[in-house]
Amino acid sequence: MAKQKTLCGIHRLLLVTMIVIPAIPLLISAAIGFYSFAGASKRFAVSSIRQAAVDRTALIDEFLHERRSDLESFLTLLPEDALRGPRAQAEVTAWLHSGGQVFQDMGLIDPQGRHAAYAGPFGLAGKDYRDADWYREALQNGYFISDVYLGYRKVPHFVIAVTRRIAGQVWTLRATVNPTVFGNMVNAPGIGDTGEAYIINRKGLFQTNRRSGGALLERDGYPYPAQNENLVSFTGSDGGEDYLFASARLNDGKWRLIVRQKEEEAFQTVVMAGYTVILVLLCGGAVIVVLALVVSRRLSETLRGQAEAVSKLEGQLLQAARLAELGEMAAGFAHEINNPLQIMKTDLALLELTLKDVTDVCANREACDELKEIADQFQIQIGRCAAITREILRFGRQDAPHVEDMDLAEFLPKVGAMVQNKAQVNGIDVTCEVAPDIPAVLADPGQLQQVMINLLNNAIHAVVERHGSKGGRIDVVARRDDRSRAVITVTDNGSGINQESLSKIFMPFFTTKAPGQGTGLGLSVCHSIIDSLGGELTVSSTKGEGTTFTVRIPGKSA
Repeated sequence: MAKQKTLCGIHRLLLVTMIVIPAIPLLISAAIGFYSFAGASKRFAVSSIRQAAVDRTALIDEFLHERRSDLESFLTLLPEDALRGPRAQAEVTAWLHSGGQVFQDMGLIDPQGRHAAYAGPFGLAGKDYRDADWYREALQNGYFISDVYLGYRKVPHFVIAVTRRIAGQVWTLRATVNPTVFGNMVNAPGIGDTGEAYIINRKGLFQTNRRSGGALLERDGYPYPAQNENLVSFTGSDGGEDYLFASARLNDGKWRLIVRQKEEEAFQTVVMAGYTVILVLLCGGAVIVVLALVVSRRLSETLRGQAEAVSKLEGQLLQAARLAELGEMAAGFAHEINNPLQIMKTDLALLELTLKDVTDVCANREACDELKEIADQFQIQIGRCAAITREILRFGRQDAPHVEDMDLAEFLPKVGAMVQNKAQVNGIDVTCEVAPDIPAVLADPGQLQQVMINLLNNAIHAVVERHGSKGGRIDVVARRDDRSRAVITVTDNGSGINQESLSKIFMPFFTTKAPGQGTGLGLSVCHSIIDSLGGELTVSSTKGEGTTFTVRIPGKSA
């Protein structure tokens, strides 16, 4: 009996030993694997929602900047004789229609703070805005983007206003942004099934509707932590649900973009990992390989879906980068268009004086000849306006790439002329030298224009950073190399780039500019365009001395 008990004891001990000894490394491996995967998944979820906040902030900032640029362009082009009356009304109505669905209404406000012209459905013609906070802010700063408020119409809305001094008096152009268009852009899909994005102001009032509850101008009762940095992330509970949050500054810090997603969805991969570990422990070592294959396949599908979503977002940001370049040039183009208009106005005054001297059709031959010269000058200036407009339209076009024969001797001076005004304003001397034997190339004019404009704008930024408004120089040189390629160099005497940044200069989202001054996509897009042409884009730079970008494109006959 004692022996049987001993054998039973040994059997039990062996059984326990055979279970425990293999179980210990299995449990350790499972625990290490689970906690490593859980930590990585949580970090990935936090990184994803932070990136979503960064991307959406860039998109909203770009939207607001473009709307402000639109209004500044409208006001810059408004003649002095069209500030009041039917013509002012017609101009404002035309501007409102040209904005599509973005603007709900638009009004031109005279120096006394009253609507001189109004277009829209709310019957605000003649309204007095002298005591409005947004009007005073616009007069003080030159522009203003308001919080959402009720105003005269008693409907939640927000306005963008810009000012311009005309004949010694300040005129204001104000437009109401369509809250539906703006809200749809802020809360566009892309953050999972439970994800949402919304904007609050400094008082915690909703500036856009929230899908899970929260209308415009309602107070958000959630106790958000202080926004001490441009981007913060945190977790918290709201309405009995646990959320993962990311918060970013907007509108010069007056707004706060909140992106949030339920933790159960954000950390769904962590829960799946826990189930997987339990199955591994229950099924044993023989099932580990099968489970690993299943988990890896599920992970691969999840990552593939996320990669597709990121790819779509990158496509939107590439277009936003191109529109950003167009926005930077808008002020320069407005000046370029204004100059011919001023010349035409001057010649018109001269024409009127000359007409007073002409008493008969051909009695005064000298006056007739002078009239002919003035008419020719009008024709030249009108041609300049048309050419500038064509360049704007071609740069902003979104057509598929159209490769054609390009004569760089004709193309490069035109591109240089597009940034000439911006360079002159900053005291920069821009030269363009094209060798007579430069080969023709096969390229899309719009894409190659985008590359050159980006390189020139970057050069201007670097020169201004180092020299201010005096002493800057940018040289564009085009020649043929020994492989019959077209070689274009853009050289500036700007601030230069350090060696650490040079190795990352063509990476997407990398930028040396201050926050809000660049997306970090321009050079990446340029590199992709030149690479698609079978060419090369390289850079050399010395910190504090200047930078040279070199574009090599195969010649048509190469």
